[in-house]
Amino acid sequence: MPTVRSTKITNPTCAIALAALSFLGPGSAWADEAPYATDRLFVRVCQGVALEVRADGSKALVRSDDVGPGSAEIVMALVGVLDIAPSGLNDAANRVVASTLGMDRWYRLSLAPGFDALRAANLLEAAWDGFEVCEVDPTGSLADLPNDPSFPTQYSLLNTGQAAGTVGADISAVDAWAIRTSNPSIIIAFLDSGVDAHPELDSRILPGRNIPLGTTDTADVCGGHGTHVAGIATARGNNGSGIAGVCFDAKILPVVVVNPCSGLESYVADGLTWAVDHGADIVNMSLQYSVGSVYLQTAVQYAAAQGIPMLAATGNSNAAVSFPARWPETIAIAASNRFDARWTQSNYGPEVDVTAPGDSIYSLSLAGSYATRSGTSMATPHVTGTVALMRAVHPLMDASAIRSALMQTARDIGTPGFDSYTGAGVIDAGAAVALAQSTGPGPGDINGDGVVDGFDLGALLSAWGGCASCQCSADFNGDCTIDGIDLALILSSWSGS
Repeated sequence: MPTVRSTKITNPTCAIALAALSFLGPGSAWADEAPYATDRLFVRVCQGVALEVRADGSKALVRSDDVGPGSAEIVMALVGVLDIAPSGLNDAANRVVASTLGMDRWYRLSLAPGFDALRAANLLEAAWDGFEVCEVDPTGSLADLPNDPSFPTQYSLLNTGQAAGTVGADISAVDAWAIRTSNPSIIIAFLDSGVDAHPELDSRILPGRNIPLGTTDTADVCGGHGTHVAGIATARGNNGSGIAGVCFDAKILPVVVVNPCSGLESYVADGLTWAVDHGADIVNMSLQYSVGSVYLQTAVQYAAAQGIPMLAATGNSNAAVSFPARWPETIAIAASNRFDARWTQSNYGPEVDVTAPGDSIYSLSLAGSYATRSGTSMATPHVTGTVALMRAVHPLMDASAIRSALMQTARDIGTPGFDSYTGAGVIDAGAAVALAQSTGPGPGDINGDGVVDGFDLGALLSAWGGCASCQCSADFNGDCTIDGIDLALILSSWSGS
């Protein structure tokens, strides 16, 4: 192991980081699946730090003002650093430009097998102020597509002109997936006809509620409508089977509000209230009602008061926007087709926020099968899945900001500017997720005040251990445990005093 001289720890919480190092040992299952190289990380050191090769051949990073070994030496040993070497950036020919960019201060740290590079980088950066940057070496690939065999039929996610459609008449899902494909900790409630246990939804269907029957039986009672909707938003992607959903692995909370294919507004109201009370983070309402009772409106207001984004279909009658989409607390979704034009049956009005493809959408059906359906019911889960990805990169993004981001990044179609048929236009999932990421507080900001400080650290430590609901705000990596990984992320993002 190399030895390192360092100054004292300047971050007052680094002692806790050292205590968390017991989580960093070999054998990490997470490291085996990491989207980055597990055998190395890269660091850029501050001015005045240099690589020293000693008489015995060992290497160390030293500072000109160091007086002796410190905590960084311990941390580097415990996270599995085997060797330090100048990086390839040191070979840049234009030395003036390279020096200006700090290219001559990058080093590669080689790690022992079984250690996780991300956690090592986070703790190293927190442990020594001689490091300007500590980061993993992410993996990538050519701009390939999911390997689901029916993905080429999903024009709504990537329109290449299939079935004589218009190239680009889609939601730019591939661009969103370049940023994030998953959000395994988020719970999406589907107020619908139920969700069948399709293989593409694997084990992600949570215990739900059948409101009309007052039971826990959430089997799909309307020919696969709810299963189809859930598949558009959440079918497992890149698994070599069937289709890809917009968000590959969100959890599904089925709430049956019809019996079998229609029902009362009170069913929707009670189902919405039940979903909010049982952990729903997002609500998909691919349904349409014509009256808009105060009872249902009250339930919508209840959900809105708790910050739950509600995505609602405008309806399929070529008429005024239906309820609950007509109320301002929901995000109202109209439907388009493969030609980037309004689907002719899509309801319209000033309440329409955005549009998504809803005509001839291929998705899941009953008994493990697949089917094609049309309607604003199909448009809505495209937006729901996009919101799940937005929440993956910005967990604290509220419903108002989500609506604003979706409308701001939408691709205008039809009449230039906002119109009552398509709202702001067809959603651009890639741009919406990128905007959410750019405005997010970053990992570690538990209370959302824009800084990572003692309040966030205290909240994490008070919640330390298992997260039974898998919805704990301090569980940054969604593994249902608050542990050293989450602590390292707080420390690496530290901005408080």
